[in-house]
Amino acid sequence: MFYNERINISTEKWCELLSEGSVTTENDLRVFKFIYKAPNHEASSSEIASYFEMPHYGPLNLQIWRFSERVVQKTGIKPPIRKDGSTRWWHVPFLGYDDKKAGRFPWIMRQELVLAFEEVYGIEEEGHEDTFLDADLVQDLQQHSEGEKKSTLINRYERNRQARNACLKHYGYTCRICGFNFENVYGPIGKNKIHIHHITPIAKIGHNYIVDPFKDLQPVCPNCHTIIHSKRDPFTIEEVKAILKGQRNDA
Repeated sequence: MFYNERINISTEKWCELLSEGSVTTENDLRVFKFIYKAPNHEASSSEIASYFEMPHYGPLNLQIWRFSERVVQKTGIKPPIRKDGSTRWWHVPFLGYDDKKAGRFPWIMRQELVLAFEEVYGIEEEGHEDTFLDADLVQDLQQHSEGEKKSTLINRYERNRQARNACLKHYGYTCRICGFNFENVYGPIGKNKIHIHHITPIAKIGHNYIVDPFKDLQPVCPNCHTIIHSKRDPFTIEEVKAILKGQRNDA
C-alpha cells in the first residue's frame, strides 16, 4: 500500500520550518540530509537507524513523531489519520509504502520538503557539481528552464542549478537586503554560504519558465529569507529592506 495523503504545507512554508530551530533540530536535519541523499529520497527507519548506529529504530520513530507534532503545532494543519483515529506522525514529512517483498517500509521525503531542503541548504543531487559558469555559458541560460511541472505521482519541479550559480557569480555571496556576508563574519568556514531567493516562488511555476538569474534570483541571508517567507504572500526584497531600514532608524 502506498501512503500519499496530501497535507497543506507548501515549499515556502517548509523553508520556514526548516529554518526555525524551535521546530527543526540539528538531529532532525541529520536525518533529512540522509534521506535526501538516498536514492529517490527514500529510506526506511531501520536503514536510517543503522546508519547512525542506533541500537533500534524506536528512538528515530519517536524523533520524527516529535518533529511532526511541532510542525502541526506551528502550522495548524490536520495530520494524516488512520482508520482507528490514531495519527500517522511519520506521514507529515514523508510519503511511504509497504514493500512486503523486501520486508521494509521506506519513508519518502515529500517533494515540497525536498525542494525546501535544496532551497535552504543548497544540497546537490549526488554527483552534481555546484560550480560557477563561464561567461559564455551564462549567456546561454535562456535555453534552460526551471520549474517545469511534470505529471507524475508527485508533482516534481526541475531545479536548474546553472541559474543559481550564475546568480551567485553576478551578485556574490552577500545578502541583498542587509549586507550580511558569512565569510566576512565567520572567516573561511563561511565561504560560499548564502540562500537563494526566488522572486517568483518556484512552487507557483506551472509551465516552462525561462529563469533570468539576475532578475528572478537574489542571494539573501537565512534571517532575511525567513522574514520574506513569514507570510503566505512573501514580502518583496524592497519591502524587507524598508522594514529593516525603519527598525534601524528607530534604534
